[in-house]
Amino acid sequence: MLLIQIAWRSLWRNRRRSSLVIAAITFAASLTMIKMNVDNGTIFEAIKDAARLSTGFIQIQKPGYVNNPTLQKSFVVSPELKRAIESNLSITGASPRIEADGLLSHKEHSIGVVIMGISPASEKSITDFQNKVSAGRFLSESTSQHSGTPEIVVGYRLLQNLKAKVGDSVVVLCQGFDGVLGNMFARIVGTFRTGSDEFDRMGAFMDIVDLQPFLTMDDRVNAVAISVGKMDDVAEVTSQLDSTLEPLGLVAVPWQELMPQMDQTLKFKQSGDFVFMIILLVVVGFGILNAVLMSVTERFREYGVVLSLGMQQEKLVVTVAIETLFMIVIGIVLGNLLGVGISYYISVHPIVIGGNLEQIYKQYGFNVPMITSHVSTATSVLASSTVLIISFASTFYPLWRVLRLEPLKGIRYT
Repeated sequence: MLLIQIAWRSLWRNRRRSSLVIAAITFAASLTMIKMNVDNGTIFEAIKDAARLSTGFIQIQKPGYVNNPTLQKSFVVSPELKRAIESNLSITGASPRIEADGLLSHKEHSIGVVIMGISPASEKSITDFQNKVSAGRFLSESTSQHSGTPEIVVGYRLLQNLKAKVGDSVVVLCQGFDGVLGNMFARIVGTFRTGSDEFDRMGAFMDIVDLQPFLTMDDRVNAVAISVGKMDDVAEVTSQLDSTLEPLGLVAVPWQELMPQMDQTLKFKQSGDFVFMIILLVVVGFGILNAVLMSVTERFREYGVVLSLGMQQEKLVVTVAIETLFMIVIGIVLGNLLGVGISYYISVHPIVIGGNLEQIYKQYGFNVPMITSHVSTATSVLASSTVLIISFASTFYPLWRVLRLEPLKGIRYT
């Protein structure tokens, strides 16, 4: 207890020296936390954009559908499945889907397409397809439209290749669930531009109510796309759904399996961020080492006098270690407050990047590029633990110098 009192009094005897060391640790802790939060925020924003551009965060499917999609791997949305989705508070939306390969014909032009049957009303909570319309409009949400000619929305490149225009009728040919080739007329009500050249050339949307009887699917669907409130909820919701879906012969597929290329790209980015973080922490570690070493060496004469008066070398080292620990803890606490504050501000007020980069992002269907942040307890704990370890490691050499200090050399130290 006496050593703790001595260390605490010694800490504030020279406020300028202690404040300098605390400031170095505060800077390290806040910078590390801001870097981690901004990296996570950027990655989460990219995942959110990609998920809302096509697949959603999670999909309920038949096993193996994601690798080999066919109409035969379909299912009926049972009351048990509806209850499982509606009872999960982390789920913010769900929408059924059908995906079928087919052929669109207009006059003498015929092109192979992928037709997605969706529910326009519920799809808004999953994706931003409605915001990608480049001409005309998206599918009508009114059920009264289903009694007339079915509506279809096609990619803008597909429309160009068909030599058609909005308002024209096209013939849709598809092989149904029963294996029979069917055809029907559909009216083009709009075009979309997602930024994916392949989907803009081959993609089309129809109302699932029109597509189900045409494909003899009855009430069957290929998937139920799901959105969640937070990215952190994806793994938990997937696990919770799996336990309910297993008896129904279904699986919950997260975005990592739905978009494997996106997952690999983000992992590559995280590897680069990790290398950069290591370099940053090494630089920060040397900065803390320099501050602590300066704080110790300028008091060698003081330590020499204390040792000459009979204080044991080990007790002196413990006292200096406790004093350093006080500075580390204070620095990390202040660094957390500063880092969380700045990170939260960036999350509420993202830094929007305009100019040519903004135009490129819009061209490829993404939202306006921005630097944002994602504040989480896990990141704060990780950043604080990392800085704590580096700070302790940086004190080994100064404490070793104190341990090796001789009383006479300490008194004569200049």
